Amino acid sequence: MISSKKLSCLMWLSVAFFVGWENGLAAEKHTQKPWQKTCDRVKNVPYPPGDLPTANEAKALKDCSSYNLYYGFTGEADPVKARLCAYKERKDSGDDPFFGAAMLMTIYANGVGAKRNFDLALKLACEIDGAPAEMEGRIKHLEDLKAQNWQGTNFSLCDDITSGYMQGFCANHLEKFESAKREKKLGSIQTKWTKSDKNEFKALSNAAYSYFDIHVENEVEQSGTAHTAMYINDKAAQEDAFIKTLDGLEKKSLPKYTVEQFREADAELNRSYKTIQKNFKPEHGTVTKEGIKITQRAWVKYKEAFLKFCSKKYPGTEDSLKTHLTLKRLEELKEFLAE
Repeated sequence: MISSKKLSCLMWLSVAFFVGWENGLAAEKHTQKPWQKTCDRVKNVPYPPGDLPTANEAKALKDCSSYNLYYGFTGEADPVKARLCAYKERKDSGDDPFFGAAMLMTIYANGVGAKRNFDLALKLACEIDGAPAEMEGRIKHLEDLKAQNWQGTNFSLCDDITSGYMQGFCANHLEKFESAKREKKLGSIQTKWTKSDKNEFKALSNAAYSYFDIHVENEVEQSGTAHTAMYINDKAAQEDAFIKTLDGLEKKSLPKYTVEQFREADAELNRSYKTIQKNFKPEHGTVTKEGIKITQRAWVKYKEAFLKFCSKKYPGTEDSLKTHLTLKRLEELKEFLAE
């Protein structure tokens, strides 16, 4: 049995602990950052019952992707179905950042696929794991949009990224849109091509994309958290240049060069390549002189395939084309010349 003296002591300690806990909680709230206060404010915002999928709808959405449904990357965009799918995804586990809560945040912020609801978008933003700076930036961004009564439809998970990890995902996300544009542009270029032209182009396309892959594997830094974004962006730049060159040939707007200008460019390219192979220093991370050699061989095959295609499709442009391609390759090699 506890004595009255000991009981009084325990009660006093309990009161002291409770007061200390309350003071600590008050101090914690006082030191909360604005975005954390926002998360506290919206944590009880309800999900509209009518927005949730029924049992039958959830069953029909087995293996769905709210990301693809929302943006229409694998078919016709269906934002309503994307919203139903995203609610289903919240009950599953997923490693892709564009999943569940992130897509619901996008849907409610943009008012596409559901009625716009910034407080619900903020609640969902608070659920998404990420670097603290990303959380802070994204939540402030949504708060600002709400204050402005923003009526746009282009809010994205990628708007406020800060981490190298997310840079890779977001570079890939943006590249999906750019890739679709390139496909559309190529289709426009090929509008008046014959069946024979298109068949001849397949060999060029294979050589081109083989070179682009070899280039990014061997001449783009592969270490660091941002390497995925660098890889994707560099390959996209190669593909953009390829389509732009084709468009220039089709429209007869490619810069014109003489045979002498080609000889000068080719001589400088050869000098630069030999200098790199002789004096290459291990200061370019994962890039090696052997990797540059492999890439150079792939580039030669690409150039030859382009010239072969042009000799039939765009006769008379060969000197300008090979000079154009040589100058571009020269710019790439200059990055590895010892200073």
